[in-house]
Amino acid sequence: MNIVKLEIKSSINPSSNASIKNTINIKNIEKKFIFFSKLELSSILNLYSKQVSKGNWRDYALDSKIDNAIFSIYRHTQDKPMFQIIKNSQKGFRGKPSFYIKKGEEIISKSKSLFTILSNFEKKLSIKKLKKH
Repeated sequence: MNIVKLEIKSSINPSSNASIKNTINIKNIEKKFIFFSKLELSSILNLYSKQVSKGNWRDYALDSKIDNAIFSIYRHTQDKPMFQIIKNSQKGFRGKPSFYIKKGEEIISKSKSLFTILSNFEKKLSIKKLKKH
């Protein structure tokens, strides 16, 4: 996966301070956005791949906002997300994030550790599957 950084270049003189201010503002905004780390994303995708192989899930989406990052899980592409795994941090990267799993508007699980949430999430999925049979 390649990450592309875009910078706004203005047509103002290079000696002008306006182009420097635009670049600084973009970098400050980028620091405030929350993203999943490589380890967090790989553990989420591991869970996702298991559920896809069972036929429970079919699609996902990733969103990054100023105060949270969201991994949405879909049964069908046009539906609303079945589940959302949310990483929330009000202080950006310096604050310790909290993780949630939401089903619709209901919060199923909440913790400071993603791995705790994912283990609870796998247990809940297997329990639901056992009750159906």
